[in-house]
Amino acid sequence: MKLKILYLTQHAEIGGGETILLSLLEKLDRNRFSPHVVVPKQGTLTKELESRKVPASVLSLPGYLIRTLFIPGMSPFGIFRFMKLVKKIKPDLIHLNHLNLAVYAGIAGRLLKIPIVATAHGPWDTLYFYQDALTNFCVNLLLPNTKYLAKKLLRRNIIPSHKIRFLPFGIDTEKFKPRPKEAAKKRLGMKHSDVVITNVGRFDPKNNHLSFLRAANLINRQLPKTKILIVGSSLGNFSDRINTNSPERKIKGYLKNHAKLRRNVILTGFVNDMERIYAATDILISTSLLETFGLALAEAQASGIPVVATNAGSQSLIVKDGQTGFLVPPGQPKAAADKILILAKDPKLRQQFGKYSREHVLARFTITRYVNTIESMYRQMIRRKNQDFRK
Repeated sequence: MKLKILYLTQHAEIGGGETILLSLLEKLDRNRFSPHVVVPKQGTLTKELESRKVPASVLSLPGYLIRTLFIPGMSPFGIFRFMKLVKKIKPDLIHLNHLNLAVYAGIAGRLLKIPIVATAHGPWDTLYFYQDALTNFCVNLLLPNTKYLAKKLLRRNIIPSHKIRFLPFGIDTEKFKPRPKEAAKKRLGMKHSDVVITNVGRFDPKNNHLSFLRAANLINRQLPKTKILIVGSSLGNFSDRINTNSPERKIKGYLKNHAKLRRNVILTGFVNDMERIYAATDILISTSLLETFGLALAEAQASGIPVVATNAGSQSLIVKDGQTGFLVPPGQPKAAADKILILAKDPKLRQQFGKYSREHVLARFTITRYVNTIESMYRQMIRRKNQDFRK
């Protein structure tokens, strides 16, 4: 009999957390597990779930009670509706893809005796003591994606260590692998000789797209034929559409004021076949102000691409400075531009870094290792039924 796993996620549009969820679902053993995903509304995520034949239910649950204080959502009506859905699906385990939805899963888990697993994505999951208290109350097993985040979750001694297991995300190294660049660049209207610099990330303030554009502008002055790809989209919510200070509007405003740079920039929007983008990319850059795992960095490195990234959070877990790419201080576009120029002017160095990049990912971050570990934990937790993982 298959074990039913109910996944609860916050966003309807695809970002790093949703990409990891999709990768897990794609590789999950369907002979043993039957997944079902709860999403807040229709969007790119529901389309991708449908293409993978994963059933989904649309249920809008307030993500935060007070957003500025990171107080997790706890709508009584939302709890009632989620309980009703859980009773209908009758899952053996609930996996939270975002901790701010912990209250809904935690109450259902305690009342219906269902074990709860949660993925912790970043320091924002543990900014305040009440976040830790609610996490401890609601979750049986917590999976931070870096050791840096695991230490943060433990620092107040509210969440016991036996509830935490460090588990880095995994990359599908068959999907993300080195590919011929000439054809990929041609499909995007570029020449094989063009140096293509790519930035990947949802239009979110923490991804600091303006810093990337300022670095790109400095590069463009020295190498005016350099091509720039900006891959990503906004969250798609109402506030993003009307907010004049939104990241997307800032990006478009900057490009409008820098016509020479704009001619070399392609805004791709959301892309569901990222391997096509990486195939055309010579250098990947991340100017994020805060990052934990850095999914796009790992995908790019698996594709044999050198990376320039800010040393913010746990980027050094993915990027080995001077071996797979370069780390630079956050908020310093000139420092980023200087390192990109080194790689842009030296094809042999790009090839050398790219080769080691893939070896680095193959040794540490494969999707097979990640999924096998998750499946093993699911089985153990279901057997122990609503007990902590290591008790």
